[in-house]
Amino acid sequence: MRFLKNSFIALAGVAACFISGSAQAARSSVGIMTPRNIVKIDKDYTYGYTYLPGDALDVYETPNRKIGWTVNYDFLDKNLLRPVSVAYVDYVPEVVRVCLSNAYQNLREVNNTVNNLLVARPLDSGTSAVRFGINSTIGLFGCIDVAKYMGLERKRMTMDTVLGKWGVDSGAYVVIPGLGIGTYRSYVGSAIDTLYFPFTYFPWWVDGVLWGFNAVDERATTLNQDEVLRNSLDPYSQARDFYLMYHEGLVSGTDSTSTIEENDDQLEQYMDEIDE
Repeated sequence: MRFLKNSFIALAGVAACFISGSAQAARSSVGIMTPRNIVKIDKDYTYGYTYLPGDALDVYETPNRKIGWTVNYDFLDKNLLRPVSVAYVDYVPEVVRVCLSNAYQNLREVNNTVNNLLVARPLDSGTSAVRFGINSTIGLFGCIDVAKYMGLERKRMTMDTVLGKWGVDSGAYVVIPGLGIGTYRSYVGSAIDTLYFPFTYFPWWVDGVLWGFNAVDERATTLNQDEVLRNSLDPYSQARDFYLMYHEGLVSGTDSTSTIEENDDQLEQYMDEIDE
C-alpha cells in the first residue's frame, strides 16, 4: 500500500515539474540575435487556461468535476465520511477526541522541526522540537498539549509550503477520488512528509489507521461549515479557489483571502481546519 502510494506520488512529482516548467516558460521570453535585429519570442504554454493562485492551472477541470468531485463530495462524503464523523462527534466524548487529535498532531511536530529549518526559521524549528519532547513525555504521548499551556504554540510547516517558498509553483489542481483536493505540489509535499520519523517506521496498516482517523477527525471539525459549500452556486469552484488562495497565503506569509467577501469568511476557516 505504501509502495503504491509513493509510486503514484512520484509520478505526480514528475508531472509537477513538467507543469511548473511550462508555467515558467509561459512567463519567459527567448531572445535570438540575428545580424540585423533581436527577435523576441513569448509563447503561451497555458493553452488558454487561467493562472490561479500559486500559478496553479485547472487543466483537469472536466474529470475533476465529473469524477473526483462527484465521487468525493456527492458520494463518499454524503454516504460515508460525514455519517461516520457525525457518529464520532455524537458518541465519542470530547476529551477523548481532543486527546486523539493532539496525539496525531504531535507526530507532525517532527515535520515542523525539519521543515521550519528548510525555510530558515530556526526559532520555530526549535519550538517544534521542544513541543515534541514535552508533549511526548509529560503530555502522555501527545494526548495533552502541555507545551501550549507553557506558551509554546505550534509552528506548523508542511513540505508543500516549503516547496512553495522555494519557488515551486503549485502545478495542476487535482481532485482525486478517495483522497480529496490538492495540487501536484501538495501531493508531492505530503509524500515527502510521510517519510519523516516516525511515519516511515510504521507498518502499512498503522499508516492506514492514521490516515482514516485523520480524515474523520478533520471532517468532524468542519461539520458546522457544511452549509457554506451547500449554499454555493458552484461548490467546486469555490472550494478550489479558497484552497489555492489559502495555500498561497501560507507561502507568501500574507492573508491572501483578505479580499474575500465577509459572508464567505466561514469557508476560509473551513479550509484552515481541513488542512491540519
